[in-house]
Amino acid sequence: MSWTLEGLKVIDLCRSYPPAFAAMILADYQAEVIKVDPPGYRFPIPMKGGTEAFSAFYALDRNKKSLSLNLKSEQGREIFFKLAKQADVIIENSKPGSMEKLGIGYLTIRNLNPRIIYCSVSGYGQDGPYKMYPGHDSNYLALSGILDMIGEKGGPPVTPSNLIADMAGAGVFSLTGILMALLAREKTGKGQFIDISYTDAVFSLLSFETAMYFLTGIAPRRGETFRTGSEPCYASYKTKDGKYFNIACVEPRLWENLCRALDLDQLIPYQWPTDEKKRKEVFSLLRRTFIKKTRNEWWEWVKDKDIGAAPVSELEEAFNDPQLVHRKMIIDLDHPNLGKVKQVGFPFKLSDAVCKFRNFAPIAGQDTTGILNDLGYGEKEINELKALGVI
Repeated sequence: MSWTLEGLKVIDLCRSYPPAFAAMILADYQAEVIKVDPPGYRFPIPMKGGTEAFSAFYALDRNKKSLSLNLKSEQGREIFFKLAKQADVIIENSKPGSMEKLGIGYLTIRNLNPRIIYCSVSGYGQDGPYKMYPGHDSNYLALSGILDMIGEKGGPPVTPSNLIADMAGAGVFSLTGILMALLAREKTGKGQFIDISYTDAVFSLLSFETAMYFLTGIAPRRGETFRTGSEPCYASYKTKDGKYFNIACVEPRLWENLCRALDLDQLIPYQWPTDEKKRKEVFSLLRRTFIKKTRNEWWEWVKDKDIGAAPVSELEEAFNDPQLVHRKMIIDLDHPNLGKVKQVGFPFKLSDAVCKFRNFAPIAGQDTTGILNDLGYGEKEINELKALGVI
């Protein structure tokens, strides 16, 4: 019998999308995820095609429901408390102390529901001297030491979109913390509070770099380690068509295969050149070699040669990549008004679990009536709440 998260109830209070990713994964596995939006809420960044198009393509809220609710009102909090009594998980990413000011902080909810798992996600964490500072992905990368390692030697730091601290950090770590707390609850019967910091999360990803620093006493600098582009065996090379081809031949076997396939056997002893002159020579020779063919020609050439390499794809190209298509990481969905809609697929492949698309991201508040009906509110009460601006 296949496994799902059906029956798990999650309240998503997130106002930004990295921790909403955690709630999306739970929803993909059929947990009931209710996204609480303030009345009249609209996504803060204008989107081409308006609200309907945005909801169709915005995968991070897919499979969720949306409840319009004014949490600053007494009646709104009463509704929230009814939801929280039934919930398994609450996830929020407001400034530390915000939930307590609203009267819906962890201690309050725990008294109503001792089994609640309450995940708070913030830039610097719930305590410490920086806890109230605003921030974004690049700030957390900067503080953690990661941003200083990204870019060419002698050049400025390069901001790598928002994929590290936001998504790999807050998004994935929130999901991990929630799943660990759910597992713990199976043993103890009790919920708990989870404090996720974007900065803590991204700093923990430096485990290898910090180990090398503590071991050698030498801190990595951008462009001065093989992971930051210092070595010819681990770099991207410009091709004939102006695109780039990446090689990552860290193992001696892969490097030897590359050199022999290129008829550059003389480079085999210089996988890790010990002096700068030789390093420049190897780089120069490989650059002169890779510029002779287009990126896709190199990709076809390398496929049967047991070499760590890949084309540097542009995003729109990745959506047609045979491997990603085969792995169903691009899914085509039928939208009632927009026709075929593409979204990123499901990243977890479990042999005995059902992960599926059920609905597009909801327009803010579209499930309010149904959710309130489930909580026991009748039509008259719902109309009164609407008139008061509670929903």
